[in-house]
Amino acid sequence: MTLNTTERHRNSLRDVVAVHHGREILALATPTILAMLSQTLMWTVDTALLGRVNSVSLAAAGLGGMLTWASYSLFNNLSRITGTFVSQSHGKNDDPGVAHYAWQGLYIALFSGLVLQVFGYFSYLLLPWTHNPPEVQTLTYTYIKWRSLSAVFTQAGFVLMGFFQGRRDVKIPMYAGIIGNVVNLVLDIWLIFGWSGFELGGHTLLAVPALGVKGAAMATSCGVMVNTVALVLWALAPHLRHRYRLHLPRSLDRAAIGRMVRVGAPAAWEGFIDMGGFLMFTIFVGTTGAVPLAASQITIQLLSFSFMPLWGLTTAASVLTGNWIGARDPDMAARYGRQTYKLGLYYSLSLAVVIVLLRHEIFRIFTGDPAVLALGAGLAVTAAIFQIFDGLRMLSSGILGGAGDTRFTMLVTLGLMWGLFIPLTWYLIVMRGGDVETAWIGASFCYLLQGLALYRRFASGRWRRIDIFR
Repeated sequence: MTLNTTERHRNSLRDVVAVHHGREILALATPTILAMLSQTLMWTVDTALLGRVNSVSLAAAGLGGMLTWASYSLFNNLSRITGTFVSQSHGKNDDPGVAHYAWQGLYIALFSGLVLQVFGYFSYLLLPWTHNPPEVQTLTYTYIKWRSLSAVFTQAGFVLMGFFQGRRDVKIPMYAGIIGNVVNLVLDIWLIFGWSGFELGGHTLLAVPALGVKGAAMATSCGVMVNTVALVLWALAPHLRHRYRLHLPRSLDRAAIGRMVRVGAPAAWEGFIDMGGFLMFTIFVGTTGAVPLAASQITIQLLSFSFMPLWGLTTAASVLTGNWIGARDPDMAARYGRQTYKLGLYYSLSLAVVIVLLRHEIFRIFTGDPAVLALGAGLAVTAAIFQIFDGLRMLSSGILGGAGDTRFTMLVTLGLMWGLFIPLTWYLIVMRGGDVETAWIGASFCYLLQGLALYRRFASGRWRRIDIFR
């Protein structure tokens, strides 16, 4: 009896620790990780190269990237919600539904992208509110104005990624992302630092002056455009044209768009609230000077190597949740969700160990400024802790989003980001005169609470009863 009991305990422990369906999850997640990581690398390459120009350019690109992405986040999840409708339609073997919702998502992307381009042009009206140094504000506007030229392509890219990923065709977005990144890297080197060109037939070709921040933004916009055009071309491949007939335009369907907005709007607001909170965090840190702002920006770039792989796992979990709910098997959806949590936790813990071990060297990838490097070790340790809590938050949000349970996530994010995170950051930085490391410790605490709240929602199973097609 004792041996049997011991064996049962061993089997139970093994079942808790082991990851089931891991190969299937990673088969979906890995190409998505590479696709999303390739998008992040565009901003990372901008940051790393501008760090070789000066700290003001680095800070401006950081603030400009945060402002741009904060405005994008108001619509990003609305465009991405296409993936939820595609995944559930695919789970029901509803090919016409897959194509129909993909087209409605493109209409949403066109509208939202145009709104974002207008914001980019007039963003100079908001920059004085950041209270950053004038030279940072000037370069920040330059970055935002040129970066926003690709807003429509960014939103359309999210829709097309949802079309491919929702059908478990995850390699195409990866290929498109790699192509876009190659274009961004080449243009970054060419435009940021300039080139004297070459002589041909008595003429100097491809010569360009050093454009700095402007060149970085232009390069990223071109990379995004190429990425989206590649997705369009793949979506129009003969075998997909035959099955989904995406080359035939669908008329705007107000009812379908209404359903997408009803499910997607809370997710969009959740993304905007989250990014808006981090934008305010960046602004508060920026009031302490260009050096802490640059160090904080490098911390964010460091976290992107956690964020994007975890976002790949999140997307895989969202797709699998949607597919199994579409197939009317929420128990299997929950099973896959639990296994994705395990994978995410193992990855986050492993990355935390690596970051801590390299804490004295890792900031040198981005800058050689001694003042910034002096802050690096402490911020690296804080980032290692932060990304574990952020990963729990992301995975929960993705699983709930795949089920269409977006309203609860939005309410939790609103309460914690604007009710705790922003006031706490203001108190620590403005009232107490704290440093940038103190601000990141406060951020870690807030994201821990958010991750726990969303995990409890998953564990409650209330997401099982949601029908996005009603």
